[in-house]
Amino acid sequence: MKNPRQLIFPFSIDKKSSLSKFFVPLGSESLVKALSNKDGDDIVITGKKGFGKSYLLQSMCNDHSSDSFSVSYIPLREAIKLQPELLDGLESLDLVCIDDLEKIASNKEWQVACFNLINHCSESGCRLIFSCMEGEDDFFPDLLSRLKKMTNYKINPTPDSQLADALKFIASNLRIPIKDREINFLLNTCSRDLPKLIVSLKEIDSLSMESKRKITIPLIKELL
Repeated sequence: MKNPRQLIFPFSIDKKSSLSKFFVPLGSESLVKALSNKDGDDIVITGKKGFGKSYLLQSMCNDHSSDSFSVSYIPLREAIKLQPELLDGLESLDLVCIDDLEKIASNKEWQVACFNLINHCSESGCRLIFSCMEGEDDFFPDLLSRLKKMTNYKINPTPDSQLADALKFIASNLRIPIKDREINFLLNTCSRDLPKLIVSLKEIDSLSMESKRKITIPLIKELL
């Protein structure tokens, strides 16, 4: 950390998130590999809602944070309620992850603050990781130019061929005791959209714990 100082922000982060717990959809292997490295290019991650952009940024902060490597996670969906001066001095850190870039598309002051941060980080050596909703890049030309010069990755949706493996992987990480038969039933009766399936999986687990019953097809049917 350069010119170390304590930076305290009113933003929460999922302390359990980790890149090792992220199910990597086909085509996104190079992105996760790039994030696994402490050092590397500045990155812009795009993707649709629910594809894991926020999870990846928080995981990167958790995985790389140490006494000798300072990090910060800034969710713009919350930060935009504050003054853009919030970004001042972040270039003194080693890694800054800025989430929800699309939230400042209509806010010139925040766009200028991000533009200035990029320039300052380029000089200090602080690595920047941005996330932005796919197709939403209505930023002023100078900021857009800086973002396009970074390494850009797009998170792919999880294909049907991986959905069963994805649910097993996620259930294991969440310690949800669900068997293959029930997972296959869930896939055959619910939307084959991974974010929605994860929500259903958590609801099933909650019902299982509340009713003190194992996860079975009859129990799943009660929620469908």
